[in-house]
Amino acid sequence: MIRLFVTAATITFAATACSPAPDNAADTPAATDEVSVTEADTETSSETTSVTEPEESDDIQTVGYPDGWELQPFWSGEYPNAFSVTREGVTVMGHEAITFEEYPPIYCGLPHKATYSPWNAARREADKLEFVAMTYPTTFTIMEDTSVEAFVGDGAEQLALSAGDELIYKSYLAEGFFIAEKDGVQYELNESDLPASTEFQQGPEDQEWVLVTCDDADQTRAWILYDEALKAPGVEVYQYTAFGEASDLP
Repeated sequence: MIRLFVTAATITFAATACSPAPDNAADTPAATDEVSVTEADTETSSETTSVTEPEESDDIQTVGYPDGWELQPFWSGEYPNAFSVTREGVTVMGHEAITFEEYPPIYCGLPHKATYSPWNAARREADKLEFVAMTYPTTFTIMEDTSVEAFVGDGAEQLALSAGDELIYKSYLAEGFFIAEKDGVQYELNESDLPASTEFQQGPEDQEWVLVTCDDADQTRAWILYDEALKAPGVEVYQYTAFGEASDLP
């Protein structure tokens, strides 16, 4: 299992994608059915709250994603995205598998007042929710010699970087922290520690998915894309009132 801890000391960024993103992802490579799983064992200093990742994430099926996309077993951000069902009879478009515009849809009814957030433990456990994201790692280039604090494994070290070094930006975490890879080793770095001259490659935005139990007699299981859910009438962005806490609507 992969463990992830997200810092909570200072909220400095809104929930963001794993890397700077363009307006669309139309220029990604040709499609393939194989998508790798990002593995990270990360921990930050200061206060933390645990994020539960899906069980057996290696077995999650993805269909049609172009080369380069990876499955990340959590939703990023200081306050992760979340949505609530604000009226009766809401139906959203879901899929049997996480799909890049290929699988036919499953029209999935959602219960009134339900809130879908990684922090809504009661709903997550009752409906066996799983929160994952498809991310597209990009590269960034160090333009001047520097040394930055890097978290790896259970400790921290100073990571020496030289002008011209290229690292992989794997995934955003929270509060400026992100997972970077250099020479096959994954580190947790903070964007603010990098020189201002650092050049970041642009990439498509994350696609966040949640596996839900539909509100029907068969308790159909369906994967719902966060952005698609928000298009349904009666689905609205959930407003957090406390860090690490979420619940169904009263």
